Amino acid sequence: MKNNEKPKLKDVAELAGVSIGSASRALSVPHLVKPATLEKVCAAVLKLGYVRDGAARALASRRTHSIGAIFPTFNNPAFAEAVQALQQRLSELGYHLIISSHEYDQDQELINVRNMIEKGVEGLLLVGTDHSQSVYEALNSSKCPFILMWSLDGAHPHHCVGFSNEEGGRMIARHLISLGHTDIAMINGVVAYNERAHYRRIGVVDELLQDGIELAASRIIQQPFTLEGGRAGLRMAMEMTPRPTAIVCSTDVTCMGAIAEARAMGIKVPQELSITGFDDIDFAAVSVPALTTVNVPSSKIGVNSADNIVALIEGRPIARRERVQIELIVRQSTAPRARE
Repeated sequence: MKNNEKPKLKDVAELAGVSIGSASRALSVPHLVKPATLEKVCAAVLKLGYVRDGAARALASRRTHSIGAIFPTFNNPAFAEAVQALQQRLSELGYHLIISSHEYDQDQELINVRNMIEKGVEGLLLVGTDHSQSVYEALNSSKCPFILMWSLDGAHPHHCVGFSNEEGGRMIARHLISLGHTDIAMINGVVAYNERAHYRRIGVVDELLQDGIELAASRIIQQPFTLEGGRAGLRMAMEMTPRPTAIVCSTDVTCMGAIAEARAMGIKVPQELSITGFDDIDFAAVSVPALTTVNVPSSKIGVNSADNIVALIEGRPIARRERVQIELIVRQSTAPRARE
């Protein structure tokens, strides 16, 4: 090999003293190669600075071993946790992950889907069940296997891994009812193109109504799933008549923003105002006060989605709907309604 030439597989094989086939197997399926051979090949790779030509390999095998995942946003820690689990599990299965986000923009999601397909991903993971018909048409026409993550809500024929957001909303409502709260408001996300926010709201509203408590549309505040969204929502809620004694937030991030604003306004949580979250992100347990919330096993969603998309790609049967369990976590941000 000349000094200015890019090292090739045959150079690795020669330096390691093995055949090209053995060198290839060591790089492709290291667990099937003898440890001594693997050690020699790895040493040669490091010494030469060899990098496999992915494009050529994909062309020869017609496989890219890549999987795309498109998230609504990376600002939600629950999604970040799922991405980490996805990447780790796919790596174990011999695939690599390509990610992007669309920030709740349907047109951008379609662009992202088409870009992923053009890059040759062998499968796609999308968050939620509310996607444009154009997205489904692009996936179906390309025959790209896909799985919907996070939601089991809504009627559709597609494979999904997730939970019932409606049931999560019901859990929160039942908890507040048990504490004697009747004057309730909700800081919800924008429900357009977001069935998670839509069904969480449905769960809260319907469960309260079963107990004779009407959550009027005027007491449901739409705000972004951000700290500032929670702050703004809290200010709006505190202007309502009657003033709420409990506020349901659709995410933990929104909830922490609402608690911060309550503190700034001199409102004691939970003595004067109970506030709940949703997701049980890591910060929920160490927030002051710690959040009452719905635990969503984000890592499990990531791992199970990885297993299922690889099974689809490799032609193995999977369940159309795989449910992960959620549970109510009661902490210090809620308390019985104060007596007047």
